[in-house]
Amino acid sequence: MVDNGQTDKGAIDVLGTVVLIHGFFRSGRNMRYLARKLEEKGYRVIVPTLPAIFGSVRECSEKLAEIINGKLPENGVVHFVGHSMGGLVIRDYLSRHIVSNLGKVVMMGTPNGGSPYANLLLKLPFFRYILKSLPDTAVPGRNTAPPINVPAPEIGIIIGKTDFFRRLLLRGDYDGLVYAESVRRINAIDELRVPFPHESIHWRACTAEAVASFLETGKFSSI
Repeated sequence: MVDNGQTDKGAIDVLGTVVLIHGFFRSGRNMRYLARKLEEKGYRVIVPTLPAIFGSVRECSEKLAEIINGKLPENGVVHFVGHSMGGLVIRDYLSRHIVSNLGKVVMMGTPNGGSPYANLLLKLPFFRYILKSLPDTAVPGRNTAPPINVPAPEIGIIIGKTDFFRRLLLRGDYDGLVYAESVRRINAIDELRVPFPHESIHWRACTAEAVASFLETGKFSSI
């Protein structure tokens, strides 16, 4: 696994490179299961750790650029896969950087239209002060600039399902943290529903299979 962006630019890349972006309050280690599964498929994988605890989406995006700019391989396609806030980081990065060999993008549980829980925390002064990502993840319409690559990448979204206990706390179609309609607030060519809560969507073998299928064909495999 390449976890710091130190790829060989001239290496021959058969299936492509996948940049995995973790979510809020997580590090690159949170993507290690998906990274291993994609490596087994034959992908080269980059798993950066971004300042997603106290940093904003823009700060995470700038750190991503620092890690991978100039280090992506020249041969083969480059895909981006993000979990939760990681999808917003991908959107921000691609709205300000051209990736000449850009492939596909997968977002898992990404709050493209905001998150009710982030909105709740935003009302509390302590969290609003220390967690810079809250406005980005709570308010619909933020971080919605389109990719500057032409053509734009094909995007696939994966939507989870909440567990029984959290369904008692908040009604509606959501994964425990993000509503399905929020994930859908982006121009995606395919969608996959999975029966897993937000925090474990990317820790399932069937999710990894579906992601690999989308990266190869533009369609998610059924689970």
